[in-house]
Amino acid sequence: MNNFADQTDGRVYEYFGVEEQGYMKNITLADGENITIGFKYSNTSVDTVIFFVTIGIVATFALFIVLTFWAKNTTKNIVDVSNSMAEIASKKTIANTKGLPILSTDEIGDLTASFNKIQKLTYEHIKLLKDNQDTLMEKERLASLGQLIGGIAHNLKTPIMSISGAAEGLTDLIKEYEASIDNPQVNSQDHHDIAKDMSNWVDKIKDYTGYMSDVITAVKGQAVTLSETENVTFDIEELIKRVDILMKHELKNSLTYLNVSINIPEKTVLHGDINSLVQVINNMISNSIQSYDGKPEQNIDLNISMSKDNKNIIIAVKDYGPGLPDKVKGKLFNEMITTKGKNGTGLGLYMSYSTIKAHFGGDITFESEKGKGTTFYITLPI
Repeated sequence: MNNFADQTDGRVYEYFGVEEQGYMKNITLADGENITIGFKYSNTSVDTVIFFVTIGIVATFALFIVLTFWAKNTTKNIVDVSNSMAEIASKKTIANTKGLPILSTDEIGDLTASFNKIQKLTYEHIKLLKDNQDTLMEKERLASLGQLIGGIAHNLKTPIMSISGAAEGLTDLIKEYEASIDNPQVNSQDHHDIAKDMSNWVDKIKDYTGYMSDVITAVKGQAVTLSETENVTFDIEELIKRVDILMKHELKNSLTYLNVSINIPEKTVLHGDINSLVQVINNMISNSIQSYDGKPEQNIDLNISMSKDNKNIIIAVKDYGPGLPDKVKGKLFNEMITTKGKNGTGLGLYMSYSTIKAHFGGDITFESEKGKGTTFYITLPI
């Protein structure tokens, strides 16, 4: 301590952290004797320590209250926003006109405001898409309606003319019968022959009216399927009959031949809306016709077979046209894409794929080779 005091002008720090320190001084007396005098002093006040500790405790408690209030308020805002988002999610659409509540002016409030803006823009965009989709679907309906009208005119013209001819034949037989009533040369066999001819004409009229009834049923079904569907059971024979009736006019006009091959029992029963399936098949046949670009005397194969595991029916529509462009193949069923230019809406295959998936639980695939043609496969579970 003496050595240290000499170097520090007598100030002595006894131990680091000890609350008492000292001050000492070497003094030389008159007789030459050296002595050391000094004193100790306290360097810490208990009151001061208590004061600062109290201040610290009060400040900590105050900070705890502030943080608790802030956290509670923030949590409430987050919960309110979360509940509002859950309400929107429960409606299964983000395009909701009801915005989230803005409950604060901090970052959460900014986030909520930004979400509301995005939601509003999304609603506007979805509405615009829906309006455009409605327009496209209406165009597709009108195109289908035009095809149906052409089919009606073609399919009903022949039986109507045949019925008219049968009526003329019956009229002639009636006149012949009336003339023979008082004719002594007419015997009972002649009466039987006239009756037989009348019966033949009546049978023909029944056949023609039955065909007209089938046409009306098929056309009515296709008109209804544009707006609603009905889950029923039907067989392959009825399916092919409706396809033939509705496509006969378009096939005849394009001079295209539809070769039907059925490799399963015609009475095999399917479940679903027959009108929707007819529309899908007819759309594929129409696409095949258009792939020939007006070239006559071409063939389209419609083949119906069973899958290898006998759990699915495979309906294949094959043409021998130029094949699909590579840029179309990857997004054929994912987008409303068309290869018909301004004359196509792109809804045909897009809606066909959605119809088979939603109404039949099936699938549509395809194979296409440049210069050799395209085959579409409709897979339907039995």
